[in-house]
Parts: sequence; C-alpha cells; structure tokens
Amino acid sequence: MKTINFAIDLGTTNSLIAKYDDGNIKIYNNPLGLKQTLPSCIAFRGNRTVIGDKALDYLEKDAENICMLFKRKMGTQDTYFVPSIDKEMSPIELSSLILKELKNFVNDEEVLDSVVITIPASFDTIQSNATKKAGYLAGFKEVVLLQEPIAACLAFANTSNIEVTDKQNWIVYDFGGGTFDVALVEVNDRELKVTDNLGDNYLGGADFDNLIVEHLIVPFIEDKLSLTNLWKDLKSKTTNFKGLYFELLKISEEAKKELSHYEETEIEIDIDVNGENFYEQFIIKREQFEDLISSRVEQTITFIQDVIKNNQLLNSQIDRVILIGGTTYVPLIKKRIADAIGVEVDSSIDPTSAVVHGAAYFAGSKPATVIEIEEKEVENTISETIDFKLFYEQNTRDLEELITCKVNSGDVNSYRIMRKDGGYDSGVKTLDDDTFSEFVPLLEGRLNPFKIQLLNDALDVLKVIDTVAINQGSYNVQGQPLPNDICMEVDDLDASTTRLDLVFAKGSILPLKKKIYKTASKTILRQSKSNLIINIIEGKSKGLPSSGLSIGYIEIFGKDLEEDLIKGTDIEIEIEVTESRDLKINVFLQSCDQEFKNVFSESERAISINKINMEINTVLGDVEELIKTNNSEENFEYSHQLENIRVGLIETQIAASLINDDDVSDAKFQLDDRKRKLIQNFDDLTRNKLIAQEIEEYNESKSNLEYHLNKEENERFQEKYTRIIKNEREVINSGNKYLIRSKIKELDELYDSIIQSSDENFITYFLHMKFVTEFINQRKADKLLKQGDEALEKKDYKSLRHIVYGLSALLPDYEKEKQKKFKDDSRTGLG
Repeated sequence: MKTINFAIDLGTTNSLIAKYDDGNIKIYNNPLGLKQTLPSCIAFRGNRTVIGDKALDYLEKDAENICMLFKRKMGTQDTYFVPSIDKEMSPIELSSLILKELKNFVNDEEVLDSVVITIPASFDTIQSNATKKAGYLAGFKEVVLLQEPIAACLAFANTSNIEVTDKQNWIVYDFGGGTFDVALVEVNDRELKVTDNLGDNYLGGADFDNLIVEHLIVPFIEDKLSLTNLWKDLKSKTTNFKGLYFELLKISEEAKKELSHYEETEIEIDIDVNGENFYEQFIIKREQFEDLISSRVEQTITFIQDVIKNNQLLNSQIDRVILIGGTTYVPLIKKRIADAIGVEVDSSIDPTSAVVHGAAYFAGSKPATVIEIEEKEVENTISETIDFKLFYEQNTRDLEELITCKVNSGDVNSYRIMRKDGGYDSGVKTLDDDTFSEFVPLLEGRLNPFKIQLLNDALDVLKVIDTVAINQGSYNVQGQPLPNDICMEVDDLDASTTRLDLVFAKGSILPLKKKIYKTASKTILRQSKSNLIINIIEGKSKGLPSSGLSIGYIEIFGKDLEEDLIKGTDIEIEIEVTESRDLKINVFLQSCDQEFKNVFSESERAISINKINMEINTVLGDVEELIKTNNSEENFEYSHQLENIRVGLIETQIAASLINDDDVSDAKFQLDDRKRKLIQNFDDLTRNKLIAQEIEEYNESKSNLEYHLNKEENERFQEKYTRIIKNEREVINSGNKYLIRSKIKELDELYDSIIQSSDENFITYFLHMKFVTEFINQRKADKLLKQGDEALEKKDYKSLRHIVYGLSALLPDYEKEKQKKFKDDSRTGLG
C-alpha cells in the first residue's frame, strides 16, 4: 500500500515541505541557500518569477511587483495587480506558485502526486476549498487537508519523551504569521483527539508588523517629511505607495524579531518617497513594542480562557500549553499565558517546523488514493466479486496489532498474512465462520506494510488485499473535528420565518454523512416559477440564517420537475462532508421520482466596505430600538450589554469608512470578521432573552394544564401529559427556542383537549374573553359577551361553550397577517 508521505505547511509568512520515511521525518532544505523555510513571497520580474528569499531581496528595489501575505485573503475575491506582467493574481494562484516551488525541494525519484497540506483549525469551508484548489493548480492529483493544531500535537507527542498513562488535556496555542488558533486536545496512551477549538483567521504576527509601521514608523516619517495621511496612502492600490507599504512591513518584521531577543533595536529606514531618498535611523524599545501588541496578546488569552470555560474545565485540569508558530518567540506571549493560566507553558518543540513535522507523520499513515496505471491494470485482474470488511489500527504504540477480517464469499475458505519486508508470514490458515483475527508483529518505529491473500480450497489466490499498513510508535489522531456547525435553512411556519436546522455539530469528526427527511412546506407546480431551496450554512445552529456562511445551495424550480411537488410530500436529503471539507448534497423527491445532486467546493467569497456598512446598518436599528425599550423598563444591565455591541458596530463602521475598497492590507477582512462576531453576540444576547421568555411561557402553560389535569383526574390525559414532559429538562437546557416552542404547543393542545372535554371548563375561557380589548366586529362581540353573562348566571354551560366559539371567531388573526408576509418566495419549501 502506498501512503501519501509528503506534507506541506503552507504558511502566511513561511512555508515548508517534509516527508515521512519509515518512522523518520525529513524536512527538505531549499537547494538555494539550504534553509528549511521558504518565505511565502513572490517577485515578478517580467518573464521571470522569483520565489522565497530572493523575492524578499527585491522589496527594496521593486516592491510593487512583490506579492506576500496572500494566505490571509484565501477564499476571497481579492486579487493582487502585478504591473510587470499587467495581470491580476488571485491568492489561489499565488499559493500554487509557492507549492510548486516546494515541490522543487524534493529530488526523490518517486513522483509527488499526493500531499497533505495544513490549514488553520478555524479556516471555514470556503478557505479550505481555496487551499485545495491551490494544491491541484500546483499539479498535485490528491490533496488532503490537516488542521495545524492536530499536526503540531502529533509532532510533540511523537518526538517528546513524555509518558502519558492517564488522560490529559493539552492546549495547543498556535500563533503564526497570519492566523491564530487555540485547540483543546485530549490525549491518552494511544491517540489524540481535538475536542474544541477557537481562532481568528485575521490575527497573526503580520498584525504586529502592521502596528509597528502604523504607530511608530509612519509617524516618524510623517514628522520628518511633513506628510499627512501616509498610512492610508501606503495601503492603497491607486497610489504610488503600495511597494513602500510592503518594504516597511519587512523592516518592522526584522525589528520584531530583534525585540524578541533584545531590549531595544535600531531601525534603519532607507526608502524613496515621492521621488526623493529618505534615510534615517531611530530606536524602538521592547517596552514600546509590548504596549503596542498587548491588546492583541490579551485577545489570545481570552481565546484560551473561553475554550477552557466552554468545556467545563478548570485551569488546573490543563496539563500543558504547547506553543507553536513563529510569533510565539515574542517573550510577552509566554509570560502572559503563564500568568493568566498558571500551567506549564511548553516551548520545547521548534515552533516554525512543528506543523510540517506532525503533518508528515499524518501523511505517513494516510493511504494515497492516486494509483498508477500499472497498479490499476494489476488490480483489474483480481476478482472484484469478493466482498470483505477489514478492521485494524493504522497507528499503534504496541509491538503487535490485531487484524480482523470478515469475508462475504463462499469461495474463500483460507487466508495468509505476510509482512512485506519478509519478516513475518502467518502461513495459510482456515477461516473460522468466514472470519479471521490475527495478531501480527510490528517493527519498532516504522511503517509496517502487509499483504493479505484470500484463497480457495485448492489454495488458489482469489483476492490480494494490499492496502494494510500499520505505523508503529506513532500517535494516532482521532479524525479531524468540524470547526463550526453545519446547518440547513428550513421554514418555521409558526414564526413565519426561516431558521437553521442542525445537521452536523461543531466538533463532529470528519468525514460525516447523514440522511435527513423533510416535507414540502409549499406546493410547487410543474413548469411554475416556484422553487425549492436547499441551503447549507456553516455557522452557529442557534443563530440567524443570515449570520452564517452559505457553503452549498441547490435551487429546484417548477420547470425542473416532471410531476407536481405537493405540500406535505416527503423529501429525502443526503448530506456528506469529506475529510477535506468537500460538501456533497443529494436531494430525492419521492413523489416526482427525481434526484438532484451536486458537489460544492466554493473557493471565493466577496467582501466590500459597502456590504459591511449595509449589514451593520441593518442590525444597528434593532440594537438601538432594544436599548431604548430596556432603558424605559429600567433594565439597565441588559441595556449596557446592548450598548457595548452598539459601540462596537459604530466603531467598526467608522474604521470601515476610513479605508478604501482598493486597500491592499487585511483591514477590510478583519473588519468583516469583527462585524460578524458583533452580530453573533447580538444574536446570542437577544436569543437568550427570547429563550427566557419561552421558558416562562412554557412554565405558565404547564401550570395552567396541571391545574385542570388535577381537576379532571382523567387517566388518558395524565398519560399524555407524562409523555410530553418526559424530556423536559433536556429541551429546556438545549437553549433551542424552536424545541421549547414545540413543547409549549403540545401542552397547549392538551390543555385545549381537557377544556373541551367538559362544558363547565368554558367558564375560564369566557372570563378571559371579557378582558380582550380588540375584536373584528365589536358590536357583535358585545352582544355575545352579554349573552355569555346571562348563560353564566343561569349555569347554562352548553350555551356558554358556543358563545366562546363565536367570540373566538371574532378575534383578530395576527398569525394570518404574519403568514401573509411570509410569502412562498420567502420560503425554502422545507418543513
């Protein structure tokens, strides 16, 4: 069996490539300069493209033809204009050039068709797909993605001498050049499992560089040259300063590195501004640098504290914090983690190479699906009619491992297992009830490939299983967790809106597959313009559909149907997410006997300043209205929380107004990220209040029902009531208003059944009607109310029942009005 073996850490500032080779990891050096790291920087020199350190050298001479930090724009529609080739380059295209250059580091005789590429744990589906697309564009036939904290953990676990006997909790603190992740990892003596993660795709060492430029270097230059607005001009595509921006970033990066080792550093500025040379030197002290970055560092501490708190752990239950990523060289980071968390901060592993090192371990255990033509021809000669199921651990720390196989073929009655180095041969053995279980010895610290033969009575080989390889001495990883909920947008007819229905929860181990059964919430006639929408969204399942990210969208129109789709008919939807985050949707309409399917790998999304402002304005009105309401009700604590969100939204809007759409920095992506988080906070805050109201209404419905239930003493009603409240605690604690609402509906329906079982129970109904202030026909209602009083006086409860029915018919139908607004074209069509 061929394993992938090769791994690439595609970094924001630096990239590396490594290979797994029989238990050993080889990190390749750049043939030019013999450094392991390749700066993720590209210079375009007419017909010549220069990548890495040489490209950085051109920052001083020709910065406008240099592209760098493009990983942070992965998955967006932003491009880099390169004057020397008169072309816009996308982040995907630029990343593919880095990947191609890394391939050149490898001089091995084997063809490099398959590769594991690492991504931040908090990368969304679109960013992940963009990374894969870059891999395929670079010429790889198979690209497997691996989350960076998992890779770092594998490197640490497989190279350290730490003995783990009982379960431990590790925090992986990954602060790279462009992204930040914190992951909670559960470790035992056999495997690693990422149980939770948080992160920010727009927080990294590059932000520290930006702060030095914005707050120290730019003011110094402006003061010396009597300039204004230099910071804004530096980042604009339409001014002559684009190249200067990247040149100053390089200077600040060097200063940051110096300040990680020394208390102060001297910056030397030798640049051309408006056609004139400017040469000056000045000192930056570590204290100044730490003051600049402290708020960003505190953000990362909050992430650690949140991931610990979200998993109901104490700081004392964290065994170690593992530092990875080049930014962790900054001394303030290690100090603040130690002070805030109070546990061991482990920086023993090389933070710059840990990710590629661990990814290579992963690649060494991952079977390659790309099969050479010669192998396929051999495979096709082997019988495909023999079905079997094989079970074994791909990674183990034991010196022997159990291989179990169930064969579903009457022709096979024996088997033989051979280790490919010739060191082990089980000999031919008979199957026991079409099954075998065999412990096989393993060579220590290396990959152990095996060949299994399935034979008939005459000892003819009917099938060869050539895909078994067991990695001895390495930790296994229990799959890759989903970083966000995956949901489906569905209609909520009661609330006259759409909501999110959870499909796969955050933390679920990839790959994932599920069949969901829904009903059509509207009729779609053949050849009509009506449509059925399958919208798969990545984001919080309890949030608003608009707060998530659409990652798969299928629209089925009436013209696509062979038969009418009638309201209430069944719809079968199969949703699959692969380990590398491809999304597959298969929709089957049973009444039409039609199937619609698609594979989604969206790799771009647009972000504009206008869109950010528009979305903030949409929410801002609601926030301000709620603040006004809560102030009038003297609910000042809740109002204060809303005020913090309002201020955050306005600050984001002001910051957005100060930058242009042609800004070459990451500012608008950071603002978009901040906007989404503030809207999510608003959604969380208002949802919690709504849930509290729903719980209050639930308790009121339950109390009213219990009063009448005790009066009736009807066994049938009691049984139904017990069934309704059986999972009450689970529903209330779910924090899901839709589940609570459905329980209220069940309680109310039972209440109505009890009331209607006896004429006397309509007394309560009638008394409630007397307090109603609005009827459709007030004159008719007054007449019925007078008749009701007379029936009550005579104890004529049978007549009272019909009077209540009459009054009910005169009540305004607010629900109907809401339904009118929730028109067919606003619905998904899924109920």
